[in-house]
Amino acid sequence: MSDDETGSIKPAASPLSPDLDMKDWRIAEPILASALLNGEPQAPVKWSNPDSGRSGAFQPVAATFSREGKPCRAFVARIVVADGPKMLQAVGCPGEEGAVALDKVEPWKGL
Repeated sequence: MSDDETGSIKPAASPLSPDLDMKDWRIAEPILASALLNGEPQAPVKWSNPDSGRSGAFQPVAATFSREGKPCRAFVARIVVADGPKMLQAVGCPGEEGAVALDKVEPWKGL
């Protein structure tokens, strides 16, 4: 049996940010899907993972548009990770069962 440690293997990163792992994304993704499907302007929708200590909020910032038959919407994400909060912007297209396809994820450019 090998004495190699496997604790150094990093968990897979989420599609939203390399600062979040897939467990964080499994909590955040259905909340993002719900926020994107809500047609009205709204306050940020929050999520948190008590196991990792990471959290965040999503806020749609534009009208819904159609892409390949799916409703899509631009949004801003605020994530709170070990080295502090980060702001991102992206386009999200909710699909089946709360899954969200992400496009153009980048640091928030502000107004």
